[in-house]
Amino acid sequence: MPRPTDAAKITRREALRRTVLFSTAALATSGRSFLRAAPVETKFDSGGLHLLALGDYGTHGDARQISVARAMSKFAKSLDQPLTAVLALGDNFYKPITPNRFQDHFEDMYSKDGLDCPFYACAGNHDYGPKYDPQEGKLQMQLDYAKNNPDSRWKFPAKWYTLELPSADKPLVKMIVLDGNFWEGALTPQEKIAQRRFFEAELKKKSDAPWLWVVNHFPIFSDGHGHGDNAALLREWGKLLQDYPVSLCLAGHDHIMQHVQVDDYHPSFIVSGAGGAALYKLNDKCRGYTNNSSLGFNHIHVTPEKLNVQFITSDGDCIHHFQRTPKGELTVKV
Repeated sequence: MPRPTDAAKITRREALRRTVLFSTAALATSGRSFLRAAPVETKFDSGGLHLLALGDYGTHGDARQISVARAMSKFAKSLDQPLTAVLALGDNFYKPITPNRFQDHFEDMYSKDGLDCPFYACAGNHDYGPKYDPQEGKLQMQLDYAKNNPDSRWKFPAKWYTLELPSADKPLVKMIVLDGNFWEGALTPQEKIAQRRFFEAELKKKSDAPWLWVVNHFPIFSDGHGHGDNAALLREWGKLLQDYPVSLCLAGHDHIMQHVQVDDYHPSFIVSGAGGAALYKLNDKCRGYTNNSSLGFNHIHVTPEKLNVQFITSDGDCIHHFQRTPKGELTVKV
């Protein structure tokens, strides 16, 4: 990778070194905010796309979920142009889905007042049943709701699919949305094979989009206590992530906010699992920026030349902000 010439820009290795210091400080403060909170940025280069991302948000409308939903709406209304989409990173509904929950805990919770854009969903472990939640057919209910309510902002066309924004004819970003539920009782062996073929085929396709992202519920790499790195997905997807120019991998599952850069991998790995569920402890790896003291979400502004990725708390503070070029050059701003 070329070394940036501007002194304000840093290589992936240097970004990792700096963010490791941030994470060490986080552990030293026992979960208290360890970085100076900065005002969020809302004005960027003209054009481009504004996206939000959050995972592990699907509680029964409790105070934590409400606080993040309100912060998202307030932030979105402050942007210099409307949101293009929200990426819903799984665990969309904890516990049984009753007939009122799509209305109460999605349509009304994430109000059109600020969030009037598509929510593109993927499947978390709690979206399957009955291993994690005592209800059969939870995932199918979510797929059916999207199919039967085409005017809804809830978009979930299949267990895995490709998304090109702002449009397929002029894409700025191509996202491959996958189902990482490899535990017994979720994806069948046949589905795993079919999804891998789909994934490889999509990676090989020629695209005019300058950005290629991979989205699923489960982090490939995580410093969240209890889960850690996902050995099954590393076996299944790791080599593909090394061989193709994927720039972002977005996931939830671990109830933390994290950004790490891993040697021999081109993507920036983002975990946005602080959407409303109780936050996790951290393990002792500390390989990058990690926060387990704040609920929140991610904001991503995309232009052909760079990404701006902000980590925003439910209090409206920016606790981590980095820029990235398609070549992988990083600038850590907060």
